[in-house]
Amino acid sequence: MRVTIAYKGKEYDFDANAESSIADVKREVEPVTKLPPEALKVFFRGRPRRDDDKLVLLGVKQFQKLVIVGNPNWNPPQPEGAAPATTSGGAKTKLDEILDAIKPLESEAMAAVSAGSATTETQKARLQELLTQKMLQLDSVEVQGSDGREKRKRAIQSIERLCTDIENMGD
Repeated sequence: MRVTIAYKGKEYDFDANAESSIADVKREVEPVTKLPPEALKVFFRGRPRRDDDKLVLLGVKQFQKLVIVGNPNWNPPQPEGAAPATTSGGAKTKLDEILDAIKPLESEAMAAVSAGSATTETQKARLQELLTQKMLQLDSVEVQGSDGREKRKRAIQSIERLCTDIENMGD
C-alpha cells in the first residue's frame, strides 16, 4: 500500500506493507529526513505512535498520512573528545535559547499585569498558554552542573509567579 509521509511541510509517498511497524516506516524515511529512526516521532490521527505499532492494527489505509517530526528528546551522539552541549562560553545552549525566548513574553506579561483590567481574557489565556509552553520546554531540557539547574529553576519560578499574577488579575 502507498502511504503519505508529511515531514517539514512536504509530503512524500512511500510503499509500505500493511504488516510494517512504525519502526519500519522510520527506517524507510531515513534518507528523506537525514535523521536516524531514534530521532523521529511518528503521529497518526494526531497521536504519537510507538515503534512496535503495526500499520494494519492502527487502521492505516492506502494513501493515508503519517506525520513525522523530530524527537525533542533525541540528542545526537557526541564525537569522542567533543565538548558537551552545555558549554559555559561560546555557543548557546538549548537552555539559553529558551531563556532568550522567554524574555519578551515576561515583558508582555508584566505589561499586562500593570494594565490590570484593561487586559482581555483572551490576552490573559494566550499569555498563560505561551508561558506554560516555555515552562514545559525548560522542564524537558537536560542541564549539566548546578549553575544550569539553578538558572532553570529560577526561570520556572519566575514563569509560575507571572502565571499566578495573570490569573489573579481583576480579583
